[in-house]
Amino acid sequence: MKKWISIALVIALAFVIVYYQDPRVQSFFKTQLDQNLPEQITHSKAYRWKDKHGNWTVSDKPPTDGTPYEEVQYHRDTNVIPAEKLTGKTPD
Repeated sequence: MKKWISIALVIALAFVIVYYQDPRVQSFFKTQLDQNLPEQITHSKAYRWKDKHGNWTVSDKPPTDGTPYEEVQYHRDTNVIPAEKLTGKTPD
């Protein structure tokens, strides 16, 4: 009897793992979390400014030397690495 219960649990676990890999299911859970959790948990702030050499800087803390900066709010799953580092092109 224990053998059949173990087999059933393994099959159920395999089904759940395969089902969860479906992008539609992942999207559903992400949407539910975004709608039901406070914005402080699902979103973060980043600060973006140009340094004295004209290079974009992105940080989780604003500059302390009085440089003008832009506050950007983004979803926690978003990559905030400046595009210039990846493509060689400056962001607009």
